[in-house]
Amino acid sequence: MAVPSRGSSTATAADVARLAGVSPGVVSRLLNGDETLRVRDETKERVRRAAMQLDYTPNFAARALRKAKAGVIGLAVHDASNPIYSQIIAGAQAEATRAGYALMLADVDALATDHALFQRVVASGAIDGLLLQRAGTPADALVAKIAAERVPTVLLNDRSRGPIGSVAVDDYAAARLGVSHLIDLGHRDIGLLQVDGPRSRTSQRRKGWADALAAAALPAPAARVVGGGHTPEAGYRGMTALLTSSDRPTAVFVANSLSAVGALSAANDLGVGIPADLSVVGLHDLPLADFLHPKLSVVRLPLFEMGVRAVALMLEQLDDKPARHESIDDPGPVLVVRASSAAPGTR
Repeated sequence: MAVPSRGSSTATAADVARLAGVSPGVVSRLLNGDETLRVRDETKERVRRAAMQLDYTPNFAARALRKAKAGVIGLAVHDASNPIYSQIIAGAQAEATRAGYALMLADVDALATDHALFQRVVASGAIDGLLLQRAGTPADALVAKIAAERVPTVLLNDRSRGPIGSVAVDDYAAARLGVSHLIDLGHRDIGLLQVDGPRSRTSQRRKGWADALAAAALPAPAARVVGGGHTPEAGYRGMTALLTSSDRPTAVFVANSLSAVGALSAANDLGVGIPADLSVVGLHDLPLADFLHPKLSVVRLPLFEMGVRAVALMLEQLDDKPARHESIDDPGPVLVVRASSAAPGTR
């Protein structure tokens, strides 16, 4: 990536860091006079020269604007049209409005990859803080840029315990509840359509599936775990893979209800009856779950409440309180039984 030339008005701490060969955090702390930072004198000189070359100075104007309150909180997700995110957005909107703030929606990938957009929306102080759904490499890069600019931030459904705030629902308990329901119905061979990515929520959902099976003295073989992604298309592919194996399961827990839409379609196309031949339970309760055929059994998570709590944590940071990490245990996950889950039938 090119470094801005001397005199560029868009140079940031990240640009200085690249030129000096250090992290953005080191640049930010050095140029803001952090006396607790211990680095070599030669490193300080490299940073000073890089800042001079780029005509960079810390964005005190943006910081002053944030302290004066722009009255806007940003919320960045990967796909605002996703009905799962819409519940989080609705909760955040309600709490922001109650507190006298406007909510600005943004796209995570665009903020991470479009330098000019990041400058206008985040670094300039146009927003007081950012609620961020982190998933994937672009979002990781965005978190690093935000940290360098010291923008108040709350990560959504993220159990990170670093200097940035976070709020999460109990994905582990949700997955365990859904799988336990299938076990209680009499199922002994239960597959998992897993969401993608290495994030904590992904591992927590898989652990909930495995622990529910272990508690019933049932195996949790890796061969029963198939990628189901976050979309109907990915769910269709994942369910097809499970159902075309030589020995298919009698039930499947789908770790994302949008994927479950595609999973039901795949079963129908393969002539697998639901729930006569296969029971399906999804994670997240969407309005369309009541209009699928059959109606989809789900585990409901408090997504609206997560949006509310994310804004509440943001307001604490805007009052100069330290960032906090919160897990929402009350309300916890709720099982909603519909027509897609039943006792195992005969094939």
